[in-house]
Amino acid sequence: MNNKNIKLPSVEEMLQSGVHFGHQVKRWYPIMSKYIHGVENKSHVIDLYKTYELLGKSCDFLYGVAKSGKQIVIVGTKRQATLAVEKYAKECGALYANQRWLGGTFTNFDSVKSSWTELQRLEKGKAVNEFVKYTKKEQLLIERKIEKLNLVVGGIQNMEKFPGAIIVVDVKKEATAVHEANAYNIPVVGIVDTNSNPTNINYVIPANDDAIKSINLLLAVLSSAIKAGYEDHKKELEKPAEKPEEKTSVKAKEVKKDAVKKTKAKASK
Repeated sequence: MNNKNIKLPSVEEMLQSGVHFGHQVKRWYPIMSKYIHGVENKSHVIDLYKTYELLGKSCDFLYGVAKSGKQIVIVGTKRQATLAVEKYAKECGALYANQRWLGGTFTNFDSVKSSWTELQRLEKGKAVNEFVKYTKKEQLLIERKIEKLNLVVGGIQNMEKFPGAIIVVDVKKEATAVHEANAYNIPVVGIVDTNSNPTNINYVIPANDDAIKSINLLLAVLSSAIKAGYEDHKKELEKPAEKPEEKTSVKAKEVKKDAVKKTKAKASK
């Protein structure tokens, strides 16, 4: 890992959080064999030394994406991941989808964008009491629509264009998000369990994607890398612009050179 300011959890800490627990042997995906340490109680045990190494590489990548100012989306809609996804996304300044991945978010971007544009319009109207003139039933319908849109696109409503990367908790469950990202060459950082296919994941983090402790630990580290990247990006933007150096013409340089020669010649006399 290149960025020394980002602290990775030790193998012992990952062990305590259950990051090493894979699925039952009969449910494994063969390509994951290189990330598996062994078998215990008919379930696979993930090699945490490889997890540590690949987690570091993922952090370096995400830091770089954030430092460049590009947006990052964290995707995790399974029950165990919902709270952690929202919490860490908000902490680091990333976007998120934690209730449902709306099909077409990338592949039908303009159409999906209209959904969060509508959400923003309704929330703005509610904030300025625009709907008080409506009947109670109409106000209730508007409130329900806002709640529904918030669940689906609330976490990605500030997405202006395709993100620089997405982080996926459980690449098997979020197969649609992975497929859409692959279609537009958006890099995928994935928490991949032993029952999942790592083939289309750019940055694989072999780990338990079911345990709440495991998900929290990994997202905490990844979000710290993103936060550090965005902070450094902000610092660069705040730096005063340097004045471009005045370019000296070739002719001016020659004149200066001749003057120096003449001065030396006079001095020697």
